[in-house]
Amino acid sequence: MRKKMFIFFAAVLLLTGCTEKTNEVIEGSTAIEQPEDNNSIKKEIIKSLITDPAKFHFVVDWLTDSKVIYVKKENGLYQVNSFDLESGQTDTLYEDDSMIIDVLVHPSKKYLLLHTSDNATSATVKIVTMDGAVQDEVIVASTELAIEWNDLDPSLILLTAFHQDWTFDLFLYNGKVESFDLLAIEDPFPKWLGEDKIAVGFVEGHILDGGEIHTYEPETAKWDQLDLNGVVYFDTYEDTLLAVRINEEEDALYTIMEKGGVIRSEWTMPVNSNYSEWVIPEIEWNTSDILFLPASEKGGQIDELTMPFRLIRVTEGRQDVIADEIVAGVLRCSPSGGKCLTGYSLENLIDVESKLKTTWLTFPE
Repeated sequence: MRKKMFIFFAAVLLLTGCTEKTNEVIEGSTAIEQPEDNNSIKKEIIKSLITDPAKFHFVVDWLTDSKVIYVKKENGLYQVNSFDLESGQTDTLYEDDSMIIDVLVHPSKKYLLLHTSDNATSATVKIVTMDGAVQDEVIVASTELAIEWNDLDPSLILLTAFHQDWTFDLFLYNGKVESFDLLAIEDPFPKWLGEDKIAVGFVEGHILDGGEIHTYEPETAKWDQLDLNGVVYFDTYEDTLLAVRINEEEDALYTIMEKGGVIRSEWTMPVNSNYSEWVIPEIEWNTSDILFLPASEKGGQIDELTMPFRLIRVTEGRQDVIADEIVAGVLRCSPSGGKCLTGYSLENLIDVESKLKTTWLTFPE
């Protein structure tokens, strides 16, 4: 899922105020058959969205268990739209005359974070409510921008501004007090750990050997270290941390722990590499104890794999195979965890319980 050592996809998103319905070409509904129950077959009707590839930009994420957010360009404006898979209705949540680079949906589902830009040397970040009102806006001088949005407090944003020579500045924006502070952190891709701590990866030797995870408290400037070594990848969700280490059998050991260091669950999975680093697929958190991720059935070099990736749901360390053949790339799962989007354009929908797959997004020739 585009994962590299200590690189987490801090997405940047955008939205401005405007809510109106737009017309999309809606295909006939698709029936997803469920397993038989009391000699009857329950069918779930999924509407399909057909959109012009010249106007379509990307799928963002789920808004509800039936609505998916995507970005397109229409009449010179970039639109953030929602599409209801049950009713087929399309609504425009926000429009902007600047290019929308990325969009994030806050876990609370109350706010969108938009990253827009008019030129190659600066970016504009906006926090927008679901009714299209812009609550916060900040301009950052940068050629590339990485964004880490706090899962618990939407007013807290880490912004890594890269420059043309790939040096960077890391800023903490606090929308409550409208502060914009430069942080002395050498990792360009830190993660929030709760509301008051930032998790940072440190590697002193070879990247394949992994490193340590330190924490930093912006208010007190206090540093601490978690009791973990050999970490080749980590991610966070609210006040929970997931760390991946390589064990003696060269399998990936996944550990979920609380902010205070208490281990909640552990499990192992096959791991792949590209010779220079371990390749850890993107993780999609559902709750602090449930997550989804692509995984290969066997480990090895990533360019030598002959078997497709599987979609795995991990619940308190227990692994369940949801789908046998998926693209090990982008993955987005609904708030309840009942459905997941996969594919290069997130065009495939997988029903987690029935394990059936359908295509909800298509592009006419």
